[in-house]
This record gives sequence, C-alpha cells and structure tokens, in this order.
Amino acid sequence: MPPRIVVSGDPAALAAEFPVLAGLEPVAWVPDGLVLAPFAGGRGPDEQRARLAAVELPWRADAGPAPPLPFPAAVGGGVYRRSPGHAAAPPGLPEVVLVDGEGFGLAEHATTGMCLDMLADLPDGPALDAGCGSGILGLAWARLGRGPVLAVDLDPHAVAQARESAWASGLDALITVRRAGLGMLDPDEVAGHVVLVNAPHVAQDALLSVAGAPVPTGVLVSGLQADDMREVTGAWEARGLQVVRADGVGRWHAVALRAP
Repeated sequence: MPPRIVVSGDPAALAAEFPVLAGLEPVAWVPDGLVLAPFAGGRGPDEQRARLAAVELPWRADAGPAPPLPFPAAVGGGVYRRSPGHAAAPPGLPEVVLVDGEGFGLAEHATTGMCLDMLADLPDGPALDAGCGSGILGLAWARLGRGPVLAVDLDPHAVAQARESAWASGLDALITVRRAGLGMLDPDEVAGHVVLVNAPHVAQDALLSVAGAPVPTGVLVSGLQADDMREVTGAWEARGLQVVRADGVGRWHAVALRAP
C-alpha cells in the first residue's frame, strides 16, 4: 500500500464514499479525484488496508511525500472532523476543523465517537460543553445547527485549543469558550441547556454540585465505566431526566438523558 494514493470518481461518487475515505486521511482534492495519505495520521497498516479494501472506486499510487498530520480524520455523528492539513469536506457534509493541542477529543477515543453519534438523541437548544477538552462536542453541536454553545474547561491549554478550533471552523460567533471549574458554574448556565459532559467522575460530580441543582433539558454523559455511569446517571434521573439511549464500547459507556 503506497504512502499516497488517488481515488478517482465524479463528485457524487466521492461524496458517497467519503465516510470511508475520511479514515484514509484525505489531503487534497484534484480534478479527477481525492488524494489520500493513509498513514499520515498515525493509523496502522492493517487498519488502513481494510479501509482501502472497502472503497469501491478505482485508485492509483501517487507520487510525492505524505504530509505529517497531527491526528486522524474521521466522520462520526454526521460530522467530518479534521485538522487544517486535511482536505475539506465535500459539499453537503458538515465539518469541524480542530487545531492540534493537548485537549481531549482529537483522536479516535471510543467515548468521542459514541458522543458524536448520540447528539441526535438530545433536544435542540443552547448547549454547555462541560469539560470541553478540544471542544469537539460543542463544535459539532454548533456546526449541526443545534444551538449556541458555552464551552468550559479548567485546563488553560484546552481552553486555548477549543477557542482556536472554533475560529478555524468559522464557529467563533456561536461558541463562547471560558476557563472555569464545573462546580463554579452559574446555575443558569446549566438549567435550560443541553449538557455535554465527556469527563472523569470527579468532573461529573463537580457539575452535579452546582448550587440549586439546576435541571438541563438534556444531558449526554460519557467518559465513565459501568459502576460510575450508574451512579452519575442515577443522579440526573433523580432530577427528573429520563434515559433515552445508552451505549458502550469496551469498558467505556455513554448515556443520553432528556427532560420528559
């Protein structure tokens, strides 16, 4: 498998295949197709050979070096996430552009994929991306037209990364990024919002400790293993929210809850 290939096809065919092609690290559109650098994002050869075998369009080897990419590109939850070095999405596919940094959510962690897939189970409206990390969940929420976002994290590096990614994605008018501890949020920043919280148990507990026990319109909880998930989900259920979807990949779990 060469380090660079060109998959050929008309725009409609390439768009239809793009969810698979995205995993092969697209780096440029050319007149007759899409240039891919399958190993530039750090994925292994066996994984990439399997992806290429699933592509139904013709392809050929391409000359030239593979550019270094900071993390893999992927499509999930109807959104293409990429670095500035990846090729842009085809027309009609929502995308977010993530700058490289230290915030969680850039690579293919199971919780990120589950959360993106479960955004559709939550009601529209303003969102709180609690412990936002790279900002991927808030970016996807805004890009999909679901509502404005307040993204908060205690890590200044994550705050800077999420803010830069919002700008790179052209979403800075819809996303406010702020450094804050979750337990210090104003109750009005939780109540009436959809809360997206893919974070460790200590962060989940801090969010639940916000004064006045505010009730969101929906909550997406992830970043937890089974016992911790039962405890945190139970705390939101005690506030009147109802589980509408639960998922798990290996030891990681995600749960979506909504107000009745």
